[in-house]
Amino acid sequence: MFQRIQIAEFRARKVLILFLIAAGLCIVFSACQSNQAATTPIPPTPTMPQPTDFPAGFPTPDPDEFEACMEEGGRWEVLGFSGPGCNLPSSDGGKSCMDSEECESGCLGDPNLVMITDRFGPPIPDHTRMDELNAKNEENVGLCSSWQGNFGCHVWVEKGRYVAICVD
Repeated sequence: MFQRIQIAEFRARKVLILFLIAAGLCIVFSACQSNQAATTPIPPTPTMPQPTDFPAGFPTPDPDEFEACMEEGGRWEVLGFSGPGCNLPSSDGGKSCMDSEECESGCLGDPNLVMITDRFGPPIPDHTRMDELNAKNEENVGLCSSWQGNFGCHVWVEKGRYVAICVD
């Protein structure tokens, strides 16, 4: 009789161990599946901006003008004092230059080299750095602007010299 109890206990332990192993495997596999699903990025669906996607107070553009601007690769933005409008890409953006006459829109200095970031506003020209670079009497090189409209304060390259110009 004692032997039967031992055999029954052995079988019960064996079943319990198999059950615990099976339950553990289920937990491990379900955890792997849920982690895999959670870490798989879902790419965002690109959407074209709509004429109504602008902040309060920003005039709503004419839908036909806006659509034509987007189709040409433009950006609808504030164009200085003239207000909102379409800023189209330039044909030679990124080309090396030493004067704005070499570009469709203008020759801009490297902002990392000649602009400083003010924590209270947009980057501004670093006149001290510009003076240092201009004093070397070397011809400075810039890049043709990627956009036809360049409003705000920028450092331009004119005849190989850095010049700060603000365009409104």
